[in-house]
Amino acid sequence: METLCFKVADSCFAIHAPQADELKRLLPSYAPFYLKECHEPLILEATVDSDAVDSTPRGKELGQFDCGGTNHGIYLTEKGYKILISDTDGQLACAMETEAEFAVCRISPFGELQQRRFGLGNALMIAFAFAAASHNTLLMHASVTMYDGKGYLFLGKSGTGKSTHSGLWRRYVPGADLLNDDNPAVRVLDDGSIKVYGTPWSGKTPCYRNLSMPAGAFLRLEQFPENIIAREGKLQAYASVLSSCSTMIWDETTYRAITETVNLVAQKVPAFYLKCRPDEEAVRLSFAHLTTAL
Repeated sequence: METLCFKVADSCFAIHAPQADELKRLLPSYAPFYLKECHEPLILEATVDSDAVDSTPRGKELGQFDCGGTNHGIYLTEKGYKILISDTDGQLACAMETEAEFAVCRISPFGELQQRRFGLGNALMIAFAFAAASHNTLLMHASVTMYDGKGYLFLGKSGTGKSTHSGLWRRYVPGADLLNDDNPAVRVLDDGSIKVYGTPWSGKTPCYRNLSMPAGAFLRLEQFPENIIAREGKLQAYASVLSSCSTMIWDETTYRAITETVNLVAQKVPAFYLKCRPDEEAVRLSFAHLTTAL
């Protein structure tokens, strides 16, 4: 076995595979996060091999979950979980077995190159999300725009216009740029400060930046005929952030860790709710409130 190490959101993880070059071919978006050497503690070790995990469901079925047009079948086993990941065509792309806290997992990608890339990328994203939960880190469903040294996270269900609003910021706000368009990480540091990070996962938009910056504000979006913005209270902010996090409610350990981190984040980072049209006025409105919030 050969080993590749990566660092995402200030957390290191290792992937073991028969051939490192083949692993790199399967994970092109991970290149900015690659470490030549890693002397820090690992939050996750994954073994990737075609024979590591079979494709047969095993354990108690917890559900078949639609994740943006893909399917994740999740099963509770004696030691942790077995997860079967299918692509948008319904073809099995990956099988993963994990130990209880996701610190150790085994992964087998299936199919042609693109299918294996898809399956392996999704499996590692899931494993990282829950392995990092005990390290004050949230993997979120959000689009993040950078401006003046801060990251602004746009939240909402799929189709509400997160990517569109990010694009409009880049169009109308000089100096605005994209950090991540789908799955950024947010971490509470030891000194209590909160940072947002680029990751190897960015949905349909290829944006894999190994950058981090203070989290400036959250903005929950809803399509509406008018542009109306309001600041959310702490409880509303908590609900907005939690609903945008990768969670498994049935996993008590990781869910408790995530909710504790969300509480810290919601107490410190301003949050707003924008009902809007996809236009310049909406950008001007959100920009004025988010960049001046304390």
